[in-house]
Order: sequence, then C-alpha cells, then structure tokens
Amino acid sequence: MRRGTKLQRISNSYFNLGLERAKLKDLSGAAGFLKRALKFDKYNTDARNLLGLIFYETGETADALCQWIISVNLQPEGNDADRYLGEVQRNERQLAVDRAAIKKFNQALATAKQSGEDFAIIQLQHLVAERPHYLKANLLLAILYMQKGEYKKAGNSLLGVLKIDRNNPTALILLDEVKRKTGRDEVEQKKMKKAFSHRQLVDDEVIMPMQRATISPLKVTLIIAASIAIGIISFLVLVLPGIKKSYILDANKRILENNRQVSSINSKYTSLEEEFNSLKLKYDEVSQKLEAFQQENADFSSMYSKLNMIIQDFNEDKVTNAVKSFMTINRDMEILQTEPLLSLLKEVDDLMYNRGYDRVVSLGTNSWNGGNLEQALVYYDMALSIDPDDPECMYLKARVLQLQQRITEANEIFDKIIGEHPESNYADKAVQARGY
Repeated sequence: MRRGTKLQRISNSYFNLGLERAKLKDLSGAAGFLKRALKFDKYNTDARNLLGLIFYETGETADALCQWIISVNLQPEGNDADRYLGEVQRNERQLAVDRAAIKKFNQALATAKQSGEDFAIIQLQHLVAERPHYLKANLLLAILYMQKGEYKKAGNSLLGVLKIDRNNPTALILLDEVKRKTGRDEVEQKKMKKAFSHRQLVDDEVIMPMQRATISPLKVTLIIAASIAIGIISFLVLVLPGIKKSYILDANKRILENNRQVSSINSKYTSLEEEFNSLKLKYDEVSQKLEAFQQENADFSSMYSKLNMIIQDFNEDKVTNAVKSFMTINRDMEILQTEPLLSLLKEVDDLMYNRGYDRVVSLGTNSWNGGNLEQALVYYDMALSIDPDDPECMYLKARVLQLQQRITEANEIFDKIIGEHPESNYADKAVQARGY
C-alpha cells in the first residue's frame, strides 16, 4: 500500500467522524476531527468544505472563506466550495454585517479590557441580537455577566451557545460555574438522588394486620391514666435531660458544621476565583491569537483577489489597470511566501516581464510621438516598476524629461545609465544627450 493512500484513508476516517459529530450538533468535536483529517491529507476538500461550513455556522465568516478559497485552489473543478463562495460573496449586505460584527466584537473586547464591562455588555447585547450564531460574542458576554454576578443572564447566553454547539468546551466549563453559583447543581443532584432512592414492594412482602383484643371500658380508662402518669414521669426524669443535652450537643455540632461549611465555601470561592481568572487570561490570549489570525486571513483574501484581478485585467487587455495594481504589491508581506499566493505572484511576474513591459513601453512611446509628454512619463514609470534597471526605458524617460526642461532629473538618469550599464548601446547615447 502506498503511503499516500494510507494517509488518505486515515483522513477519510477522521472526516466521517467529524461528519457524525456535525450531524449531532457537536460542532467543536466535529471541527477537531476535521482538522485532524486535513493534517493527514490537505487535499481532502470534503473535510475542508465541511470545516468551512462549521466556521460559517458559528459566525466565523472570515475563517470559512479562507477554507473555501484554499479548497477551490486545490480542486478548481466540481467543488462545492465554489458554490459556497458564490452564495456568500453575492450577498454583499451579509458580508458587510459580518465585517461589522468582527469590528464590534474587537471594540467590545478592548472596552472590557479597559474595565468598561457595562459598556462592553451593551455592545455585545446588540451584537448578539444581530448575530445570535456568533458564539465568540455569546461566550464573552457570558463571562462579563459572571464578573458582575448576573449568573442567570450568563446561563442564558451559555445555553444559547450549547443550542448551536452542544459540546462547546468553554461553554460547558462556564455553565458548571454558573450552576455552582446559583445552587442549581445541588438541585439537580437532589433530583437524581430522589429519583433512585424509592423502592417498590416485591410480591413476597405482605403487610399483615394485627388482631384486635376485646377490653372493657374500665380497663381502658385505667390503662390510659397509668400510661399518662408513667409518660409524664418518664419524660421529666429520663427524656427531658437527654433532650436538653442532645439539643446543646446538636447546636454545638451545627455551629461547628456551619463554620466548616463557611470555611469550605470561602476556600472554594478563592479556588474558583483563581480558576476563573486563569480561564479569563486564557480566553484573552486566545482572542488575541484569533484576532491576529483573522487579520492574516483578511490579508490573504485581499492579496489573493488582487493577484487574480491583475491576471484577469491583463487577459482582458486592460494592461494599464493591471500594471497599476502590480505597482501596489507590497512584496515584504510574509503571507506572499505561502501557497497559493506564491504561485499566483510568480504567474503575475511572468506576465509582466514577458508581455506587460513591452506593452507599456510602446504606449509611452506612442504618447511621446503624440505630444503627450506627461502621459509618456506615466507609462515609462509603469515599465520601470516592472524592470527598474532596463537602460532603454531609462534613456527614453530621461529624454522626455529633457524635453520638459527638467534637466537635473534627466542628467541623474543619464549618469545612472553610464555608470551602471557602460557596455549598453544606450550608454553612448546617454553621453551624447548629457553633452559630455
């Protein structure tokens, strides 16, 4: 068996597990299996597309678009991701809402970090009303409610998360804390204990009635009187002192137990407070990483669209538009060193060097011949953005500058040609134009 085939089978197994989890509305569990599937086979477009759908369902539109763009690049034909992208990108209003939601969440997070919990809660309430499926916003709102002691509201937010993602780990941890704070966990335990504490009678267990004896009225009266007397004496002599002693002991025990419970509650509160602070620090750290990842995804989508648009403009003979966009590419961006952007950038560079350069030089010369010197300079600058060291285009630009009486600028370019390209035919022409 080839190694690739074995990895594909492992990847498909994880995909099937993720699909089953997704059907049960366990979106967090499904996402975990799907990420493992992609770890074994990044070309598993079914797993990547389903992961994108889960991101979209939980309000992470940028992450969903990133997965679908990569999926279409890996499998251009017969890919459902192409349809998903089309449906999302056609709905410009929804895209605007999604972008605004990310911005509002970041603003609320920044406000909360600056101890503005009340205003952050108001911001998140509006955001959740607009985007009830935005789980990250619901979780942050629940945490802020808990900080203010509004555990019932926090519980409602967490239950909303669990309706969408029934096994969301963060929501489950926070909900346990809410139940402890509200006493709900004790109520649930008592219900369970009560449900399993009753025992029904079996067939062999029969309650037999006692036989009645016939007693005369006089005997009844004497027995009652004697019983009352004996009962009073026994109570005063035997029972009452024991009751007093028992009451005192019981009271002392209750006081000790109450003190123990208070001490235990204080200890638990301190422990839970530390746990909550630790959880909040982890949440803040994850939020920062998520914010950076979303920015990286936005840069990826923007650059991917720009490079594709350059190729499209060039193929539609919109050469000047293509070159203008080419001039704005920031090649220092680290994201350009990753696939598929690296391949697209190479394709764009090849187009510009092999075909685009000659076209804009020709347009510049036509503008010069037509008397439009300013436009000629624009085209020559476009050409030099593609190949900055071409002596021919440098010479043509310097000659136009001479005609515009911009002698100093022209001479600088002539000197550069003479110094850096002494073997070129244009070095001699530069010497003559310079007037040496």
